[in-house]
Amino acid sequence: MAGLLWVSDREPGVRELFAELLPEAEVLMPDELDARMALGQRPDALVIDGTQLLELPARRRSALLALPRVLVCTGMLLASMPMKIVTGPNVAVLAKPFCVDDLEAAVEWLNGPADGPLHVPDSAGALLQRPRLRRGRPTPSAN
Repeated sequence: MAGLLWVSDREPGVRELFAELLPEAEVLMPDELDARMALGQRPDALVIDGTQLLELPARRRSALLALPRVLVCTGMLLASMPMKIVTGPNVAVLAKPFCVDDLEAAVEWLNGPADGPLHVPDSAGALLQRPRLRRGRPTPSAN
């Protein structure tokens, strides 16, 4: 995916890891993300901590969830996250802690074609698959 990519996570290690894997990304502290959103700035893709996303005011959270790609990195169980967040057609969830394969799948999705299917791991390590024709509802992969 071409365009502006922001990475914002409360954990410095996660920010550093994504900065290393996605050198084109702009790494933001959570308060900097909030300030930029308040100014009306928006990236084309975002990697964000799940708790951070849930704590944003509803209007800012909605604006972020409308971005072309949103990768939510969270230690929360997928089942405990609000369904309206995890079922968006442009939203994928990467469960913390994640393994190398899961991280590679998430980075591949972030860099993939804008209309490509999503293949991002859930908290059990299985892949969630959201093909173009079935946007919005995660379904377990056959893999």
